[in-house]
Amino acid sequence: MPRSTRLIATVTLAAAAVTSSGCFLVAAGAGAGAAVAYTNRGATANIEGTVPVVFDKAVRAFGTLQIAETGRATENSGDLQRLVGTLGEQEITVEVKRSSENVAAVEVTAKKNVVDYDKDLAKRVLDAMMK
Repeated sequence: MPRSTRLIATVTLAAAAVTSSGCFLVAAGAGAGAAVAYTNRGATANIEGTVPVVFDKAVRAFGTLQIAETGRATENSGDLQRLVGTLGEQEITVEVKRSSENVAAVEVTAKKNVVDYDKDLAKRVLDAMMK
């Protein structure tokens, strides 16, 4: 990974750690040298690629993990795309947002119910996207 991309990822994660109101853990991510960060509601990472390319990775990850797709949305002229699906009783949401020309910020949430989130499932979805 180019040094500038690593620097951007490090600064982004550091800023998120400072501004995050909850637990923040960083784990080594698979592929593309990305780092996965746990948030209050799931997991996040910066993934190399345009929004459409990274969104396609999310669609493939849903297929790999047997998550049934229930909806898609596109906002901000394509700079934000959302994929929603279910796995059993859990609702999984992947938001892919343009971070720069060739990097997309991805946030995955896996909701068990209104207040309980499955951060490990969210991380598994991100890991599948980065393979």
